[in-house]
Amino acid sequence: MVAAGEVAPGTRLRLGFKQGNIDAFLGRELELQQEWERQTGILLDARVVPQQPVLQLLRGTDEIDLTVARNHEYPDLLAEGLVDDLSPLFTEFGFELEEKTRDGFIRPRLQAQLGERIVAVPADGDVPILYLRRDLMTDPKEQAAFAEAFGRPLEPPRTWVEYEQLQRFFHRPEQGLYGVAEERDQEGAWMYWLPRYLARTEPWQPLFDARMRPLIDSPAGVAATESYVAAMRQSPPGATETGRGYNFVVPLFAQGRAFATINTIAGARIFNADGSPVQGRFMAVPMPGVRHGDKLVRRTAVIYGNNLVIPRAAANRRLAFLYAMWLTDPDISARSIGITGGFADPYRWNHVRDPRITRVYSTAALEVFVREWDVALPTGTGLPGDGEYLAALDRHLTAAARGQMSAEQAMAGTAQAWDAITERYGREAQIRHWRTFSRGFGAAQ
Repeated sequence: MVAAGEVAPGTRLRLGFKQGNIDAFLGRELELQQEWERQTGILLDARVVPQQPVLQLLRGTDEIDLTVARNHEYPDLLAEGLVDDLSPLFTEFGFELEEKTRDGFIRPRLQAQLGERIVAVPADGDVPILYLRRDLMTDPKEQAAFAEAFGRPLEPPRTWVEYEQLQRFFHRPEQGLYGVAEERDQEGAWMYWLPRYLARTEPWQPLFDARMRPLIDSPAGVAATESYVAAMRQSPPGATETGRGYNFVVPLFAQGRAFATINTIAGARIFNADGSPVQGRFMAVPMPGVRHGDKLVRRTAVIYGNNLVIPRAAANRRLAFLYAMWLTDPDISARSIGITGGFADPYRWNHVRDPRITRVYSTAALEVFVREWDVALPTGTGLPGDGEYLAALDRHLTAAARGQMSAEQAMAGTAQAWDAITERYGREAQIRHWRTFSRGFGAAQ
């Protein structure tokens, strides 16, 4: 491109990344940035952008060639014309989103696509994992007391009900130990409710029916909400206060002040770090599920996620795409995963085998991480207005968690709000989007 005059001398590729993305993507002591610039002669102009939805960022600037988006943000980005389908660029340059290969992406359709459109280049892997205190789980006295109290062995929970029993048993605030430290900040309430909801029906519980009528105002939705709220009784005070997300709950578990937490594989990196009070004292286990007869149904979805998107207004669109593919190459990307302070977590198969990465996260935690992708479903609603749908759910879940309304009222209120959003966007158009999005659910195991 340089030789053909498609890229002018002195061109700068403008990157808009959150601080953690810059730490990971530019490499230790900027080694990846320097390598790219040395090999291409194209400088990287990396700037820190605010911790806000990418919609707000791209609505306010046309001076970014490459940035990051969370998986659930894809529908609104496309609907507002802030990004385009990347499929033509993949075709032009002969790239593929490899899957089921030794070095391929783990679940590229979940990581990068909305329907058949490629919205992003995968650069982060964020399925939730349940973390427990191993030292307490293996203590003979605790095992005997738990068996006496609940009539079953003290072992990792298979169901959400068993998970709640563990929380109650280990909730000892007078000893400085909370039963659970799950995020209950309003901004991401849906992330910790959705796995509870999706497993309520076999093979999964949909959010809408074929006519886009919400299915959450139902026994399934109420049960999921009651499970979400139940954790509050064993949570630290103030868990639902604004801004008390992962920066509030993760340190509690890392300091040994909570028995359980749910987080992405990034949690293992923190808990396994040298000097961590819980290093060697925690275990990563699969997320709980719901029993349907003799079958245990477990479902989850990608939460967070920091994948690479190219704004429609990018001045250097093709160059940004080539940089994104270089950065997420199996060898290059393995050097960015696990950097202290970085947001990028494993997203390719070779990452979970790389000794540099397994040392950071632990082999045991990565084995659980891999298995959780098998039960992951598409994220969010998949609809234009996704941010509005999820914000309405978040508000009602938070009100229920604060004791301001019942689980039944929370689901009824959310369903009413969702119907209004659907009407505003056009029911027939939303039905078509939902039909396309729902096809991706058939890929789950």
